Amino acid sequence: MDYLPSYDTSPVSYILITPLRNEITTVEITLQSIIQQKVRPMLWVILDDGSQDGSADLVDGFCRQYPWIRLIGRPDRGFDLVGQGVAELLNYGMKLIREYPSSYVGKIDADLHLPADYFETLLVLMATEPSVGVCSGHPYTFENGRKFLERHGDDFPSGTARLYRRCYLEEIGDFVNSVGWDTVDLLRMQMHGYKAKVLHSLEYHHIRRMGTRNGYRHGMIRDGRNAYLTGYHPLFFLCRAVFNMRYRPYLLRTLCMLWGYCCAWQRRLPYIVTDAERTYHIKLQKKRLYRYLGGNA
Repeated sequence: MDYLPSYDTSPVSYILITPLRNEITTVEITLQSIIQQKVRPMLWVILDDGSQDGSADLVDGFCRQYPWIRLIGRPDRGFDLVGQGVAELLNYGMKLIREYPSSYVGKIDADLHLPADYFETLLVLMATEPSVGVCSGHPYTFENGRKFLERHGDDFPSGTARLYRRCYLEEIGDFVNSVGWDTVDLLRMQMHGYKAKVLHSLEYHHIRRMGTRNGYRHGMIRDGRNAYLTGYHPLFFLCRAVFNMRYRPYLLRTLCMLWGYCCAWQRRLPYIVTDAERTYHIKLQKKRLYRYLGGNA
């Protein structure tokens, strides 16, 4: 049933939204890590996108024990709509919580293990820096038994575990129903004068490596397509693709990114950003290029 219970709120209250689809191997770890948070959410809405692996049943068991966790089921479309499906669920979740006031809204994936002070730390950051509209910690993963930090710049919070200042999020409007939604919302935040921040010292375990859902090659091709859709300048994207040759699997990674970008360009796919947003995005990218090349922005 698409309804939520009522809860008392406080000035520092936050609500979590989690998209879920076939995460039976990881969702229990995520559930336990939120239950163990030093500052728990007032409400956690888990939106099941037609799971068929038993993960929704597992979550339902936790809901019976913890009434602040709510599972809302959605019809199964029959396939995994990476990126766009997440954005659609987030927009649906924002509508569900419309009548439930909170200071902050968090989006977390169902394949994370967060430290117990994760949201406590982000809430302190938000309280001390009012200009910050969205923030996250820094995810890491394991590969062949070795720990690797996923690459995130200072102003690109990970889309896996973000905390938004709710009033700023509502000001910029709905998430774009497309892959690349987690770039567009940052652009809009910055265009409204709000900051995005990554706390690199606040590390958390991303159990499934970023971009590997449906396979690594598919993820890197999607990365290239996302860059086109969000209005990357071709020169900046080329520099980024070449820069990625430094990371495994080296040339394959770069070729997949270039393929995704070029295929989107050849098909003339419509941008998911407005003209003003694309202009602003390119302006930011030119500043970064000037900085890397030793020039003046």
